[in-house]
Amino acid sequence: MNPRNRWIIWLQIVLAALVVYSLLLVLAGSVAGSLFSWFGFGPDDAIDTDAVREYLKLPFMVLGAVMAGWAFLMIQIVRGPLRDGVPWAWTFMVRSLGLWFVLDTGMSFVLGYPSHALFNVPFAIALGVPLAGLRSSNNR
Repeated sequence: MNPRNRWIIWLQIVLAALVVYSLLLVLAGSVAGSLFSWFGFGPDDAIDTDAVREYLKLPFMVLGAVMAGWAFLMIQIVRGPLRDGVPWAWTFMVRSLGLWFVLDTGMSFVLGYPSHALFNVPFAIALGVPLAGLRSSNNR
């Protein structure tokens, strides 16, 4: 198998895992809340009540729905134009991921949630490494 195909498969696996994670946010809002709290960015103790946890299901579910749509779109780009070497596909993937990473990570630091910012790093690496590999394979 050539390296380009490996990068495409890697991206598909990571994006499929992201879709599963996103759907968990939608289908299991309370589980997502527990997961977020475990990572250190749940509600502060002063407001951690049943009512707040119940309300937070909505933003977790909305976040999951948006992420599922975004990841599903990226899977379609990876399986079509990116796999076929269409130049705009790589550019759009990198710009989309870059915008997410800068905004989400920056906002996390500004609001005082560095653990959430660090939570983004594995996702950025898991998607960035194969995209970098694909970029170098385009330059050959």
